[in-house]
Amino acid sequence: MNNVLALIDLYENADLGLLTRDRPIASTTFLGRYAFVDFVLSNLSNSGIDNICILAKNHSNSIYKHIGDTNTYLANPKTGYLSILINEEGILNPVFNTDINNVKENDYVLYDDKVKYVILTKCNYIMKIDYRKIIDEHIKSGKQVSLVYKTVEDTTDFNKCNKLVVDNLNCVQKIYRDNKSSRANILIDTAVIDKQLLLELLNRSGQISAMLSIEAMIGYLVNYLTRVNAIEFKGYVRYFDSLEHYFKYSLEFLKNPDILHEFFQDEDWVYYTTTHNSHPVLYGPNAKVTNSLIANGTTIDGTVKNSIISRDVTVEEGAIVENSIIFTHTTIKRGVHLKNVIADKRTVFENKKDVYGTEEHPLYFPRGVIV
Repeated sequence: MNNVLALIDLYENADLGLLTRDRPIASTTFLGRYAFVDFVLSNLSNSGIDNICILAKNHSNSIYKHIGDTNTYLANPKTGYLSILINEEGILNPVFNTDINNVKENDYVLYDDKVKYVILTKCNYIMKIDYRKIIDEHIKSGKQVSLVYKTVEDTTDFNKCNKLVVDNLNCVQKIYRDNKSSRANILIDTAVIDKQLLLELLNRSGQISAMLSIEAMIGYLVNYLTRVNAIEFKGYVRYFDSLEHYFKYSLEFLKNPDILHEFFQDEDWVYYTTTHNSHPVLYGPNAKVTNSLIANGTTIDGTVKNSIISRDVTVEEGAIVENSIIFTHTTIKRGVHLKNVIADKRTVFENKKDVYGTEEHPLYFPRGVIV
């Protein structure tokens, strides 16, 4: 789809506690071998969209390091591109380092004559979404802007999300936010906008506010400028806004095999990530592994239950890892029992033998600590 440009907005970074203190959610590990941005990029690539830009606010080195060879995510690297856009002027004056100002500074990406539509999306959500269907519905609506929403019966896990009032003509009447745990239409921070309208709004944004954000711009469109189309998404969606949700939704893939199959059993819808020259998983004579996701490079001679293990982890004989998420280059020594734990990179567990959190409040260990 050469007539579509995708902008992945990293400006409103999800707060996963200490897990995202030094990295954006985009490059945060998910399911052992992926990062959150991999799911967005793969959805775009599988939808035939090869013109992709990432709007980076900070921690850009983490993004560059993970993305690596950008061709990994492109179906046709000869005609498409994946670029990371930095607002260099905004770095000098952080108050004005907004996503809109980033687009304005790098507006050359919008002057491709082939591009007619722009997808705006984020990394805070895990979902399998076909953007071809979203673009088709946007075009059929005849509107210049479309917002994508998910109807949920209980909004407890979406209280930090915006909600939509949608009329019988599938037009957005209002965007609002409240803390009620009731049925609502959740805005999943995905929009389609005609390129010409976006260019007009960028030119006008300075007259509204020099600190205008894309989220505020969408609200401005709904309230003052034009009729906005609403498109319902009916697939699986999870919104990540806390360390507890990160833990809960990651392990949900293990507890509900249907979710795992929905994402990874479709040969026509592959999720890509950067590759590493790691050996296959090595299982020792004492290894016992049940209902777990294990990444390459790992060596296991202990017990692993209901856990997600990243690359190059070592679980020694007599060690037990249960209901936990272990990041790369971590070592669990003999006799250690971990339960309901999130261990960041290069953590070593050797002295404290019983390390237990709870499912509601997992214990988090920052990178490089010795326990």
